[in-house]
Amino acid sequence: MIPIKITERTLIKASNPPISTPKVLISNLDLIIGHFQGSIISIYPPPSSPFQTIVSTIQSKLPFFLNYLYPYTGRIIADPVSNLSSLICNNHGAEFVVGETETPLSSIDFGDMDQSLSLIHLPFALDLPLSLQLVRFGCGGFSLSWGMSHLLQDGHGIATIVTAWSNFVRTGTLSENPNHDRSIFVPRLPLRYNPLLDQEFTLYKPSELINVLGTASLLRKIYRVEAADIDRIRAEASGPIRATRLEAVSAYVWKLLATAVGALDTTCRLAWIIDGRKRLGPKYNEAMKCYLGNVITYTSREARVDEIKKQSLMYGAALMREAIEEVSCEERFEQLVDWMEEHKNAGKWTETVGVGLGSPTIVISFMPFRLKQDFGFGDPVLTLPWMRPGRLGSCSLNIIRSHGNDGSLLVTARLSPSLAEVMRQDAEKVFKLVTAESLGFLPATTSRL
Repeated sequence: MIPIKITERTLIKASNPPISTPKVLISNLDLIIGHFQGSIISIYPPPSSPFQTIVSTIQSKLPFFLNYLYPYTGRIIADPVSNLSSLICNNHGAEFVVGETETPLSSIDFGDMDQSLSLIHLPFALDLPLSLQLVRFGCGGFSLSWGMSHLLQDGHGIATIVTAWSNFVRTGTLSENPNHDRSIFVPRLPLRYNPLLDQEFTLYKPSELINVLGTASLLRKIYRVEAADIDRIRAEASGPIRATRLEAVSAYVWKLLATAVGALDTTCRLAWIIDGRKRLGPKYNEAMKCYLGNVITYTSREARVDEIKKQSLMYGAALMREAIEEVSCEERFEQLVDWMEEHKNAGKWTETVGVGLGSPTIVISFMPFRLKQDFGFGDPVLTLPWMRPGRLGSCSLNIIRSHGNDGSLLVTARLSPSLAEVMRQDAEKVFKLVTAESLGFLPATTSRL
């Protein structure tokens, strides 16, 4: 346990809110993802400055920063007519929470997400677009968590916000203003989309999802993949086309999944969450600069278990490449906008591949860019996404570049016990559990010789 005492919980308003706001604040692409909470959590080693200086810096800078993030000072509500999630820009304020714990970072089991990030994240009200949470640990280190609703931004968007904050605190300005205007993603008339999209989405009905005991059995782990292992499996996954890091890691994970499935099923799947910003046509280029809203889609591939086991890593990498190519066009995203326009009044939707029914599946997301998070008190040693466990039953991997220049990757994973065991027993040890010591946090009685 990490007992955290809340010492301050306040609302901070934008100091100079804009006179007008964009006419469209929630797009159909946002509604596809829906309103659920998540965070980016960063762990910082003890800084040279007193903790109160960090608190004062945030309190003094945040009102001016929120002028650029004015929608995040509003409130998320259900529209009284349509019951769809919507946003009121009323400058009621973003939440700022300060907490402290006597627990030192060296005593935290970072490899187990439920014993680390899940305890550092502090619950916040569902109508809040932003809860910024600062926690001081017994060793003097601290965490900074950006709690948000996925309704307002995807992974790229939250990374833009976190990086913009660091730049703003250090320079007092932003090189480019965040774009909140969703009007670029309006439905076409007449609506047109591939009817196969109906199979890609499922209504999020608890009665038709895996029960809570089933999802509670999934294990949540945090791993590091070292640069040397990435280079090795990338070489194995490359042929005439050089495999990307994500293609190589995906192909390797697919083999681990196939091993875990064994004779229990004949097929297994990987799915990938794809950022569409660089896959849209020229008419979107200007709007996508610093665009915060959701521009993501899913794609997946199913393959025979025996083929995944038998073939080289090039096979899995090629399957992934083909799957992503199929959705790498603006028509895909325009069809999603049109599809949601016709289906949004039916209820909350979710991607069928993530539900946990059918063949065993891992859903993979990848944040390929490094976050800049030194806002005057040094760089964090760990930054990872955290999502509240829900009723979706598929396994998942969220991959992010680690800090520094060592080329390693950090992974938050939601795994079946059998897949976690296969990863533990893997002779190559590609996925190594993160520990406090590996992050540089040693017990107070331990010294480096």
